[in-house]
Amino acid sequence: MIIATAGHVDHGKTSLVRALTGIDTDQLAEEKRRGLTIELGFAWIGTEAGQALGFVDVPGHERFIATMLAGVAAVDAALLVVAADDSVMPQTREHLSILRLLGVERLIIVFSRCDLVEPTRLKTVQVELSELLVQQGWASPPIFCVSAVTGEGIPVLREYLFGLARDHRLSAAGGHARLMVDRRFSVPGAGCVVTGTLVSGSLQVGQRLLAEGRELRVRSLQIAGREATRAEAGQRCAVNLAGAVDTHPRRGDWLTAVAFGASERLDVELVQLEGSRWHRGLLQLHLGTAVHSVRVVVLEQGRPALAQLMLEQPVQAVWGERFIIRDPAANTTLGGGRVLDPQGLRRGRSKSQRLALLREWQQATTVQQALVAALRWQPVELSGFARRFNLTEAELTALLGTVNCEVLRGAEQAWALLPEQMETAWAVLFERLTAWHAAHPEQLGPGEGELRLASCLQLPLELSSCLLGRWLREGRLQRQAWAWYLPGHRQRLLEEDQALLARISELLLRGGLRPPIIGELSQALEIELEPLRAFLQRMQRAGELIAVAPNRYYLPSQVDGLLAVAKRLAAGSCSGSFTAAEYRDASGIGRNLTIQVLHYLDRAGMTRFVRQQRFLTTG
Repeated sequence: MIIATAGHVDHGKTSLVRALTGIDTDQLAEEKRRGLTIELGFAWIGTEAGQALGFVDVPGHERFIATMLAGVAAVDAALLVVAADDSVMPQTREHLSILRLLGVERLIIVFSRCDLVEPTRLKTVQVELSELLVQQGWASPPIFCVSAVTGEGIPVLREYLFGLARDHRLSAAGGHARLMVDRRFSVPGAGCVVTGTLVSGSLQVGQRLLAEGRELRVRSLQIAGREATRAEAGQRCAVNLAGAVDTHPRRGDWLTAVAFGASERLDVELVQLEGSRWHRGLLQLHLGTAVHSVRVVVLEQGRPALAQLMLEQPVQAVWGERFIIRDPAANTTLGGGRVLDPQGLRRGRSKSQRLALLREWQQATTVQQALVAALRWQPVELSGFARRFNLTEAELTALLGTVNCEVLRGAEQAWALLPEQMETAWAVLFERLTAWHAAHPEQLGPGEGELRLASCLQLPLELSSCLLGRWLREGRLQRQAWAWYLPGHRQRLLEEDQALLARISELLLRGGLRPPIIGELSQALEIELEPLRAFLQRMQRAGELIAVAPNRYYLPSQVDGLLAVAKRLAAGSCSGSFTAAEYRDASGIGRNLTIQVLHYLDRAGMTRFVRQQRFLTTG
């Protein structure tokens, strides 16, 4: 369990931690000289049950608020320390607001230096603090009165904290490992060591991690000063790293098991503190243990509001992550909130549909609710959704099993959409394709690109192709070469076109897998080259001919023959592949035409070219 201190400067936070643990967290010479905490301090104590109770001692001075925020970015509870001889002060108020904005739910009030005041004075201070707690919405936190000098109240507080540690349960180790780095130092003989809180996933010795695009390795782990082989989400740990650690990681960086997409725009839920005001100038975003320059654009007013944070440099974040916004010029905290979409939109960020989705993600308490909300608006690209919500592949698969949706997988992406969305898309396509057939009775059907435009599916390119493939397998659509058409459609050619096509077909069939080129057809038919070329292109649009090369047309049955050669070669190969030379020899069509034919098969999606070999596609 991790507990952070909070409170005004010189109210006894460091002395309290020392009295509880016996560890002095002020290690810097400057801290010793000035009697002032400047950097984060860490201490721990073991309970009788063998659990580790960790303390993060943060600075109280207003100049070190950024350091304080790095310390409380991921803690289980907070000790708000108020000096009984000094009462509520500015940083008391600000730290309380910060803890609320960061979602720290467990607050413990500690009145320090109680040996220096009379009971009546202590009562007055307690009343003042109670009024502040009510104003900020804190519900009756436990109160302890202590003295780090005399030891008064320390054993009682320690036992209470031990009880919290006994009842504390680590959060489920879901998601990919993400550790927020708050300290970096070197240990002789070991090298680079970073400390931080593991907010998701798990770490183990030997694991590969990424920091700012660099691949590192976990050489060893320590938890509460003891060697460990594994760390779980919610634990603080020290990580000894091997690899390119010359400049990274450092405070503010993330150590992650996989690459997370960074973004310069975050769509967020934004809470404004009373008396503060957003302005258009540069503000400070405190996210994790890092500080970034940011501009705030309010998208929809409310309490909380919806906003977009525009950063100068891309940052890594996931759904639900907490943050603080401060005004560096006035050195005040303005508000904070939660990340709703770490990949904020550049265009359409204020559209009603987009704002409605953000509102639903704001209300969601589980990833399942967030997925259902997203599906109601549009199909969901799954890899992007998994990155936004930090889901492993296994977690994403399990999640999809709980939602009534269809999953379509393309070459690069996979999509989830509701069954009714698929039927709506099909209804639109059927209507438009029926109209297209009526307007072009002489043609077999449009090409895929033309079809997608005519159908107005308004879906991403790869998803549209997946849907066409799905409907083709179901028999709702038919395809010949590049032309798509409804099963009941038959093109109607003019009599003169049918007659000329029959003559051309006869000549093409004589050539087998090597039909004559356009010039040879022109001579044999005694037709001018340009009129013949226009006719061949028209027959191609009608689905009667296929232009395998710019100057050579095939009948659909001949293309089937070209594909049959590829199938025989793949079936007879141990690797299921073949080379251009093997195809040339098997088909007998010559080297140049072989290259043209294989390029056509690649374009048509019948084969794919990988490292000088060709494989048949699954379709």
